[in-house]
Amino acid sequence: MRKEDLAIDIVDDDVSLCRALARLLKAAGFRDIGQFHSAEDFLSIPGRRTPSLLILDLRLPGMSGMDLLEHIRSSGNRVPVILISSHDEELMHARGANYHPVSFLPKPFEEEDLLSVIQGVEP
Repeated sequence: MRKEDLAIDIVDDDVSLCRALARLLKAAGFRDIGQFHSAEDFLSIPGRRTPSLLILDLRLPGMSGMDLLEHIRSSGNRVPVILISSHDEELMHARGANYHPVSFLPKPFEEEDLLSVIQGVEP
């Protein structure tokens, strides 16, 4: 699948990080980038397209990233997910869960690390 055909959603309550990641992805050739600042925002859009990849922060206001991932998986959706967090203990807890993310990236991470993980994802 071509980069231009991938739909990538970012769910992170850090607005500036969402913008920066969207700019990075667009500069790397991805065109369909969604930005959401809470799990509820992500879930609330009626008729929302299914992303090819989800970049998901674990610590969100309201519904947590793990709760959102559990919700996504319980509905049968197997979208590839990259979990991100600035809290190591949350990443350790997520590693023990059985929701099959494709990667875990501790914040702050290098742009090249994120792009490398994305390149390895088979949608």
